[in-house]
Amino acid sequence: MKIALFGTNQNQFSKVYTPDVLKKLGEYGELSQKINQKNLEENADFLADCEVAFSTWGMPRFTKEEIAKYMPKLKAVFYSAGTVQYFAEPFLESGVKVFSAFAANAVPVAEYTFAQITLAAKGYFQAAKCYRILPLRSHTFANSATGNFGCKVGLVGLGAIGKMVAEMLKELDAEVFACDPFVSEETAKELGVKLVDMETLFSECDVISNHLANKPELENVFNRKLFKKMKKHSTFINTGRGAQVAEYSLALSLLLHPSITFVADVIKNEVFPYISPLFWCPNAILTPHIAGSTGKEPQRMAYYMMEELERFTAGEQTKYEVTLESLKRMA
Repeated sequence: MKIALFGTNQNQFSKVYTPDVLKKLGEYGELSQKINQKNLEENADFLADCEVAFSTWGMPRFTKEEIAKYMPKLKAVFYSAGTVQYFAEPFLESGVKVFSAFAANAVPVAEYTFAQITLAAKGYFQAAKCYRILPLRSHTFANSATGNFGCKVGLVGLGAIGKMVAEMLKELDAEVFACDPFVSEETAKELGVKLVDMETLFSECDVISNHLANKPELENVFNRKLFKKMKKHSTFINTGRGAQVAEYSLALSLLLHPSITFVADVIKNEVFPYISPLFWCPNAILTPHIAGSTGKEPQRMAYYMMEELERFTAGEQTKYEVTLESLKRMA
């Protein structure tokens, strides 16, 4: 079997496909060099017989015409990363199956989020910042927080990450709320969460965590109306997308209500964070988009896709297929 490797960014590609990973992948068939639009023609002969392809961050955007011309026998693309929104549609419309390692990338985000929730419930973030300056006042944040026993946690979005966080929260004596119009009461019951609307979630919960999909229509969905409903000493955690938060409205709420905490791994401008009003709020805790796969974690995504390849070639039920219909709902 010939396996095409698609990629445009060597740095990103090598984070996932390390020498050890490529050695393992090579056990399934003959690997190509890294292919993109610039070298399509020189790899035409190899691609003509390829039935499967592997890629990750930096996947080229091929047109339906390029797929038909250069990849006539291609049956599946295994994407060792999360979102496939920007490249998947031409493949799917050409009858090529697409599989995504979104579940693998969800693992570190869920772990990160669970850690942030447990710390937020303890009043950790502001207590830690304050301890160096006003040690006695730092106890106020810790003693005013609910702690993890009896904490009310709200999850906005129950996709792959949200569901994983909900499962982890079963380890705590916490009451978990969720807002997701695509989730049934039956699924919510299995996850141990209570479905509510967004306003109820913001007004009732001690810790709120965003896991909404990356959709244009969700820009600034977290706005002044919701922030005004937050309880004293509550925390809003964002590992979703920075564009979903109305930053000036949130900054105003943080300044007017210093007991509220914002913990974000994503903001609207991550390259120049100091132009965000949130950067200057003492009760906003910002990290540089590290919740996803870092260090050795990206390799996990390739192994997920190799296991999916085994199921696909054996004719077994696959786990991570993306269809045109599911593409509409995914991040």
